[in-house]
Amino acid sequence: MLEQTQFSDDDLHHLFLLVEAQDATCMLNLAGHPLRIREVVFQMVENGCRVSKVDTDAYNIFLYDKEVTEIYDYLTTIIKVKFT
Repeated sequence: MLEQTQFSDDDLHHLFLLVEAQDATCMLNLAGHPLRIREVVFQMVENGCRVSKVDTDAYNIFLYDKEVTEIYDYLTTIIKVKFT
């Protein structure tokens, strides 16, 4: 039987992900409601990306371009992206 986790409207989670697509690799720093983060990860996997969870050290030492892109959506998910 599946266990259902209940989240309140103001829950906030933080997650670091390594995302590998066919044409790029990037590191994501995600913050937002857990259900919204789950939806973002699901969309990446559905679009053919390989997604793995990493820790803060992996995010901080990830080699990337000069720019870090910040994305804010209407459902308050904050995504910081570092591309190789």
